[in-house]
Amino acid sequence: MVQRTDRDNRSINRRSYLSAIAGVAAAPVVGSAVGAADVDDESQLEAEIESGGTVNLDSDTIYEIDDTIRVTGLDDLTLDGNGATVKIGPTTGYVFKLGISSNPINNLTVKNFNIDLSTDGAGGRIFECHAADNLEVSDITVEGEHDTAGKGPMLVGLHTSDGSGTVSNVDLPDGGEDSSSGYGGTGMFVSHYHTGEVTIRDCHIGPFPDNGLYCSNASGDVHVEGGHFENCNVAGVRLDGDNCSLKGATFEYDEDIPGFDGQRPVRCDGGDIEISDIHVDMSINQTEAIRVMSGAESVSIKDCSMDLHGEVRDAVSVTTGAGSVTTSGNDFDGYERQPVYHY
Repeated sequence: MVQRTDRDNRSINRRSYLSAIAGVAAAPVVGSAVGAADVDDESQLEAEIESGGTVNLDSDTIYEIDDTIRVTGLDDLTLDGNGATVKIGPTTGYVFKLGISSNPINNLTVKNFNIDLSTDGAGGRIFECHAADNLEVSDITVEGEHDTAGKGPMLVGLHTSDGSGTVSNVDLPDGGEDSSSGYGGTGMFVSHYHTGEVTIRDCHIGPFPDNGLYCSNASGDVHVEGGHFENCNVAGVRLDGDNCSLKGATFEYDEDIPGFDGQRPVRCDGGDIEISDIHVDMSINQTEAIRVMSGAESVSIKDCSMDLHGEVRDAVSVTTGAGSVTTSGNDFDGYERQPVYHY
């Protein structure tokens, strides 16, 4: 069900509205002359998204959604929230499912949304964004704790080898609830089928139970620039890919969260990874700040700083079987064993 609430507190049920206009010839879409549909009634929303082009939401509108809007195979789609609020109803499924890995949208832009997760049971996948050639996701704020298991609020992926995209200024500060013994949602997920190049820039991700930013098992390139990550379980940033980098990000780990048994800032699962100029402030009791797994081929860690105030045993832990791990120009303070410890 999709509802619209305007400033006078009126609600319109989309299905009732569509039933009322069934059989009536479609009127011209506002803004179609300039290639943009201005959506100020939620009854238009799904139809306009399915048509592609540019879809503008009404900034003064609260859109209430608890089902799925799904489109695939479009050449172009720009979904501009214009600062509108989308209130997510109880769901464990998808809300905006924009493309799928086998049938992505060629050029996809999603921007300027405020997402409200204050309803009990509000969760699922808010934005699933699969693009072929170009992806731009920006200026999305999610308020409220994601409190359902499984799907986290966002997934992105590029599905051609020369496809490229940027995800920027996405704020997920309230994190997610440990709703299934450590297997709750992931903040932001890079698709397993990602084959292009994506830059994730200046995003803020709070404590999620199953990684903050998960970029693992994909064959494409992932670059994380800036951003702030807090108290995530498993890893704030988890990397694996042909060519991955993490630079200029900050990590704050100051709360032992019940059910989060492996809180660490960074985990390197595989591929070639460059980490530079990150800062870690960590006062909880955990094994390490950076974990290098056996599948990693090469990891470079340079010009990073860490304040490890709790019982953090290692700045960097390296699992037997990992490839080369090199460090230079780092300032690690407070560790109790070697700065880089090999298991």
